[in-house]
Amino acid sequence: MDPISRPEKICDYNCVYCQLGAREPVPVERAVYVRPDALGSELEALKAPADYITFSGRGEPTLAANLSRLLIECRKHRPEKTAIITNASLMCSEKVREELSAFDFVIAKLDAPNAELLNEINRPAPGVCFDEIIKGLILFSKGRRNRLAIQTMLIGRNKAYALEFAALYVKTLPDEVQLNTPLRPCPEKPLSRNEMALACLITDAELKRLGKGGIKLINVYGETAPEVSPVSARETLRRRGKT
Repeated sequence: MDPISRPEKICDYNCVYCQLGAREPVPVERAVYVRPDALGSELEALKAPADYITFSGRGEPTLAANLSRLLIECRKHRPEKTAIITNASLMCSEKVREELSAFDFVIAKLDAPNAELLNEINRPAPGVCFDEIIKGLILFSKGRRNRLAIQTMLIGRNKAYALEFAALYVKTLPDEVQLNTPLRPCPEKPLSRNEMALACLITDAELKRLGKGGIKLINVYGETAPEVSPVSARETLRRRGKT
């Protein structure tokens, strides 16, 4: 489910690997993009069951100022658990953390182990601060009762920072870490299976050394992808581009 639902990408990041292409990041300002009643009618029309109703799409879902209202509307019409994929840029906000805590599953992006790489890889809008992102993730994790995953996209620029990433995973304490590399067409070359295996091996060893071996580690190459059927092939193509 796309709480932004605009033809153009609405995101406060301009990631180098984004399959939607390069676009100047929008300012970190929340706005209403989708009316709850419009969402409700679409959910009523959806007959197929799902494991999760996932909030994502062409941009950053937490930029939707009525995110909580949309979630309430979703639960009025659908019995499934809810998930949200976020770049974590607004998790420094107590209000946003409170809204995210209402989802059953939060998948938060963390592609950089420091401010320099955040600016190089994610190319955020002015005002997005690495230290505030980490602080927000830590605060969210401390009080949460839902499931949390950290999603890290590994490319040539950040593949050598497995130890630094592991230290951040220990601070933010997710239930799982999803180590990905861009497999959809984009300007960045994906890491090979061997490179990803090495990154996973180092990360796993460091997590165990730091006493957090219980954090589940998922390698994009090592997991068997579930069978997925899009509700709308046209909408999936619009959001993700060609695959």
